[in-house]
Amino acid sequence: MRKVLVGLLMFGLVNVFTVASFAKDMKIGYVDFLKVYDVYEKTKEYDKALEGKKDIKEKELKAKADEIDKMQSKASMLKDKDKEKEKDKIMTAAREFENVRRQSYIDLKKERDEKMKEIVQDIENVVKDYAKKNNYDLILNGNIIHYAADKNMDVTSDIMKLVNDNYKK
Repeated sequence: MRKVLVGLLMFGLVNVFTVASFAKDMKIGYVDFLKVYDVYEKTKEYDKALEGKKDIKEKELKAKADEIDKMQSKASMLKDKDKEKEKDKIMTAAREFENVRRQSYIDLKKERDEKMKEIVQDIENVVKDYAKKNNYDLILNGNIIHYAADKNMDVTSDIMKLVNDNYKK
């Protein structure tokens, strides 16, 4: 058992040193993906558009809620027979309101997710092109890197510029 353990340890050490010797010849960079995402003009434009759509939906929902409130106010002044009929209308309107509110939320979330996916793909394409043009073997997501001794490996500013330049075209 001890021989097997020593053998595995030796095998592991050989692999570590082999990988380390190959890594010396590699050109590696990293990019702060979240920073690029935040400064990307397409992200900013889309956030404004989505905020506008959200405001419109909120106004529509507020108008429907006000309408239900008016119906409730009127119902409180009616006779018992008429109150029951009006109560049913109010319950139906409240259910419709809730369905519209839920569907609006789902639609906005779906649109946001689709746009985020598109933006992420844009950034990934720029990173791939940048890596090919500049002979990088590996470009890492900087958000997972806790420490990098060589700040020259950070290509975030180059990627930010390229992403926005490509979008303007």
